Amino acid sequence: MNTINFLQDQGDFLPLWQRATAAVEALRDRPSTDLLYFDAIDLQTQKFFDLIQHLLASTGATDFATLVLKPNPFSYFHFHFGKYPGFVHRSRNTDDEFFQFLLEDPGDSPADALGSNSQQYVVLPLPGDWLVFGDRWWETAVLAGPQDIMERAKRFYPFFLDPPDRFRIEL
Repeated sequence: MNTINFLQDQGDFLPLWQRATAAVEALRDRPSTDLLYFDAIDLQTQKFFDLIQHLLASTGATDFATLVLKPNPFSYFHFHFGKYPGFVHRSRNTDDEFFQFLLEDPGDSPADALGSNSQQYVVLPLPGDWLVFGDRWWETAVLAGPQDIMERAKRFYPFFLDPPDRFRIEL
């Protein structure tokens, strides 16, 4: 039984959304050499999930949040479904629950599952100072964080890519 749920309360979602959007905005000013790039669809792969777990373990954290930034969480997702497009994966949750939840129907609209209808998404540790930002239009995601996190990620994850030509981070 999957115990992961959509974030229901604005008081739970808003601080995560504010943290995520501020962090993504800050990425715009970072040199491309400070980021690690990979395919945005990797969110839905076991190796990516393992990377998240590896980075969490290296900092002593166990929980992480996944949020959709586009389509608009407020005027689209909450308006139509009465909940927010995000969830927290706790230490008690499994990888199978994570993948199942990415395909969870938010309410009579399977096409709006987070894994299907997420033009832009963020994964962030709770707590922690690294971030994954994915933009499906660019078919690209980036990992940003402190140097030790970036080095651990490079050693663990074999699927990093060169950034696409003219790639821009925009919300």
